[in-house]
Amino acid sequence: MVRSVFILHWNVNSIKDSRVLYTVYSVKPKLGDSRVAMNGPGMFKVKPYYDYSKAQIELPTCMFKMKNVHDSKNVSEEEDAELAALECRQESILQELKALESEVTTLAVKLKSQDDGVPVTHKTLQSSTKTQSGHKKGGAKLATSKSVPIAELGNVIHDIVIYANPNSPPLSLFVLYHTLSSQYRCRTAVHIHSSVKNVPEKLLQSLANGVEVGRGEAQIGITLIWKDVLHGPELKVSAHSQTPIQGEANVARYLARLITPRYDAGTIQHVCAVDDLLDLASFTILGGSSKERAAALRSLNSLLGKNTWLAPSGEMSIADAVVWSTLHQVQMTSGTPSNVQKWLKACEAQSAFKCALDIL
Repeated sequence: MVRSVFILHWNVNSIKDSRVLYTVYSVKPKLGDSRVAMNGPGMFKVKPYYDYSKAQIELPTCMFKMKNVHDSKNVSEEEDAELAALECRQESILQELKALESEVTTLAVKLKSQDDGVPVTHKTLQSSTKTQSGHKKGGAKLATSKSVPIAELGNVIHDIVIYANPNSPPLSLFVLYHTLSSQYRCRTAVHIHSSVKNVPEKLLQSLANGVEVGRGEAQIGITLIWKDVLHGPELKVSAHSQTPIQGEANVARYLARLITPRYDAGTIQHVCAVDDLLDLASFTILGGSSKERAAALRSLNSLLGKNTWLAPSGEMSIADAVVWSTLHQVQMTSGTPSNVQKWLKACEAQSAFKCALDIL
């Protein structure tokens, strides 16, 4: 192996001429030659960083090592805390699932009771000799027939909001409320909307039953708001997502389904007759002309010539409450035919109707 070695020679005599002479020698270095090294002359010598001849290297027998998870001695306190937190979270989830199961069961019982409902009859609207403590005079509570079980709405309060015009108060609402209060623990409240300026004191105390029921104990919460509504009373169950139920007859239908809990679970003849009377009250007596109202009175007089009450079953129903209310709103209670006049007196003899008359 021949290498070219550049050897620099300075010509002292030619320094002035800034000339440097380079001499190239072609030599063949020998091993152990101290004058010329294989890689050139080194500045200093160092020992090798790794001496593999002396080092002992242990080759691995597995990919990696880890502690035995089944050994209790290897479990640290942090791992114990994490396991305890996980167990606590699991218990919390199980409790929530148990509460959800209870609510679903309650709803199932409620829906089943609605499917097994019976129509509102005179037995469910008859007056009671018992009064609630603190009841104002004339506000006797209605009794419930022993054949009608007390309905259960579950652990969650059933909120109902009703808007009504104080110039034409829906008297059927107060009649049905007294029946509701005999079956449920009711909580009531009365407010005034900004669209109404003056409301009589009797209307403000219309739903006061003299007994304070906490919201956690109540099954039904009724909030009555006196407001300038144009198309009759409005009922809302969910104020944010529900289209309001309009009209006194439709509000009565909803409340009657809670009372029995369904008013339309009887025969088809009874249901159709009651619905026809409710439509008669809404469209003919309230919204009809004087001739149409007179024709409605003649029709009512004919029905009452055969029965004491309006429904063909001969028992009191929500039709009696709604028709009685509309006749008072249009001031047609005086000068009516004989059978209608007799029926009006029979209604006013009932305790629930007396309480409704007290607010007029």
